[in-house]
Amino acid sequence: MKLLITLAAIFFTLQLAAKEYNINVSESMSFHLGKKQVEQIFTAIYQPLNISPKFHYLPSQRGLKWVNQGQFDAEAGRVESAMHRFDALIPVPTPLATVRLAVFCLAPQFCQVDRNEGMIIIEGSLLSVQFCERFALNCHAVQNTISAFQALAKSHSHQLLATDHFSIGSLCDSGLQKAYMYTLPGQGVKVHHYIHKKHLPLLTKIDLSIKEKLANGELNAFIDRLNSEFASCNGEIIQLTTSPSTKDLLYP
Repeated sequence: MKLLITLAAIFFTLQLAAKEYNINVSESMSFHLGKKQVEQIFTAIYQPLNISPKFHYLPSQRGLKWVNQGQFDAEAGRVESAMHRFDALIPVPTPLATVRLAVFCLAPQFCQVDRNEGMIIIEGSLLSVQFCERFALNCHAVQNTISAFQALAKSHSHQLLATDHFSIGSLCDSGLQKAYMYTLPGQGVKVHHYIHKKHLPLLTKIDLSIKEKLANGELNAFIDRLNSEFASCNGEIIQLTTSPSTKDLLYP
């Protein structure tokens, strides 16, 4: 009888442990989308699986290392180029989104990529770092989105390089009322959700959930909500369809 009770207790403990599912969120994703949006997105994705994930916000490489070692269960979203050294992580086939780099500025003539001008990037944004290195640009990292826009307002730089899925709502906190955005040409980069290989049996179900959320517009609704946040404080983002100048640009 005691043996049965002991086994039942062990089984119950294992069941409780199995229900805990930890997702690491990169600095870049949390800064670009905002923690609230990230948690809502992945809570919705895992809801059909009866999993209520917990979220952790660790520095970029440390978080990936913990997921790769199996200490965490999944990585919220990464581009493929960041994942080559983490062989224990499996990408969910359907991408969460396709992101493109964009230049944000406070006057349209500055929304360009110029080797002679210093550019602001968000700390932890791998896409921005790779772009700066590829074209030998003079880029300076700041800690978060609010700091980035405040640097623009104080004319520490005229350009901010970030993705088009940027946390536009942070403009309200920066005190700005208007900003311009020029999306750089290119096909963009796909962002995938990654799970540790120990959760391979969940892969198909997670993929199906992401497909359903994309098909019914639920994931896009989260992004649209970001874009509408700036309007809530009477702010405006003006999208430029062409580069304001062809002088010394990488993308004339």
